[in-house]
Amino acid sequence: MPLCKPFILMFVVCLLFPTNLRAGVTTIQPLSFGNFVVKRNDAQYDITINTDGSVAYDSAGYIQISPPQQGIYDIDGLPLAMAISSVDVTQFGPLSAAGNLFQMVDFQETHPAATVGGVARIVIGATARSTGNGIAYFDQTYTGTVQIQINF
Repeated sequence: MPLCKPFILMFVVCLLFPTNLRAGVTTIQPLSFGNFVVKRNDAQYDITINTDGSVAYDSAGYIQISPPQQGIYDIDGLPLAMAISSVDVTQFGPLSAAGNLFQMVDFQETHPAATVGGVARIVIGATARSTGNGIAYFDQTYTGTVQIQINF
């Protein structure tokens, strides 16, 4: 049974506001799908981390070694008390390594109604879904890229 090492999530932040404004990103807690043994890949199986930190996974497909955690990111350098209309989170490609991949679906996010002191704390969660193609997952780290877009 191959062991999946931690899913490490790298991200890109795209902010919609005047181009002369520069924002920084501080990772408070990186989004991670934890460590799992992939017992079987005969169907699509999910690992879900919610924005409140709760976790669900298909025990038919996985054995949990260490738990997933939601991603928490502070975006700073924003205007003071600026109302945030929405935040969009999208995946640029599947979580991948040599061999099989995991699709990230059902993104969740929480954000404040407005920046506080020029900072917006964005919390994200998602579901990682196996391929179900019958091919084993290798013992490695699967990575991907996510875009967080703040709309004012």
